Amino acid sequence: MQSQPSGGGGVSLRRSLWTYLASAPERYAHLAADRSADVVVVGAGVAGASTALHLASAGVKVAVLEAEQPGAGATGQSGGLVAPNFIGMTPEGADKAFGPERGARLTKLIGGSAAQLFDLIHSLDIACDARQEGFWTPAHTPALAQEQRLQAKQWQARGFAVDFVDADHTREALGSDRYHGGLCFVDGGQVNPLALACGLIERAVERGAHVFGDSPVERIERDGANWIVKTARGNIRAAKVVLAANGGNSQLHPCLSRTTLPLRVMEFATTPLSMAQRAVILPRGGSFTDKQSYLFTARYDEEGRLISAVPLSAALRGRQAYEREAQGRLMRHFPSLGRASIQHLWIGTAWLNTSFLPTVYAVDDGLYAIQACNGRGLATNVVLGEEVARSLLSGSFQPLSVDLQEPESIRFHALARFAPYAMMTLAYLQGRL
Repeated sequence: MQSQPSGGGGVSLRRSLWTYLASAPERYAHLAADRSADVVVVGAGVAGASTALHLASAGVKVAVLEAEQPGAGATGQSGGLVAPNFIGMTPEGADKAFGPERGARLTKLIGGSAAQLFDLIHSLDIACDARQEGFWTPAHTPALAQEQRLQAKQWQARGFAVDFVDADHTREALGSDRYHGGLCFVDGGQVNPLALACGLIERAVERGAHVFGDSPVERIERDGANWIVKTARGNIRAAKVVLAANGGNSQLHPCLSRTTLPLRVMEFATTPLSMAQRAVILPRGGSFTDKQSYLFTARYDEEGRLISAVPLSAALRGRQAYEREAQGRLMRHFPSLGRASIQHLWIGTAWLNTSFLPTVYAVDDGLYAIQACNGRGLATNVVLGEEVARSLLSGSFQPLSVDLQEPESIRFHALARFAPYAMMTLAYLQGRL
């Protein structure tokens, strides 16, 4: 997702705020000749960048193919929230669904992902406005607040810094009186996601990775013990391939064509707020995503813009409608803000699976896929990229935090792919009522 300032003609809904805040990243030339590598990584978002970085750091000859430039897809279009929590599950729920051992691994992946991400950013000295100021999931009903009290104890029992915050303290921390309490994940926070992806790729290149931009993959073919990854201007032969193009994976192998669902999201940013406004709204920084079906998020960027997001619905058509909805949601959540001026607005896609859990697929012998960010992939996909790299190095996927799966098509995918849009339209209408 990418955007330009509001006002004036020809405003793009594809350019995100991050393209204006990040220093001009290096542009990587397209693949122009046939090559060979040990591993080809397709996609240079955070999952692909992390995989390439950790492979290259171990001396593996790795090549990265990106259809555009690093971070141009879902990573660079996201809101940049670092959220180390489940979407529709709890630690106890993970144990019940997958058994104590696998459940514990999954909870450790999710709950520890933010701390691992921030540690990696600091160790690599990546300039991406990384702020570990906490991430909240505020509760919009008293019943949900009571559930969250119990969830906090589950996280704490497993060693994670997660607190339940009552209504008064939630109001003070967020600057909104719409919530009855909430969970605070102390290790969470926010980053500039485009700068993060570009920084990871830069560090991978420093360690020997070869990165090619503007090189969309046309097809992947088996050739004996190797794979040939083909682009319009050159091919790369490798023993192993990691598909890290998220929703784009569906176009790279038929087994992946019906494994994800798209959720379109409108992201927007205000003009920089005054110090008086910032003293009321998220006064201590941090970020949050609430638990309503028609969800709402908020955080600041490094220049004091308030950034938020809402799912797109059929009820919103055209930029004027988008801006009205953005202003209306900000005013409802933050009455002290008044009528905010929307400076940037962009549209992107979060790719979902039916479990809402991070997924790694064994597509074929030597062909793997990391996908389905579920709108929370910045931290988990960086960790999974490292784990996939480690698995390729060792030859064993046993230590992977998620079980390696075979791709399984979503039932009635032709209709199911419209489900997130339909559900958000219904949630929008219910919210208006």
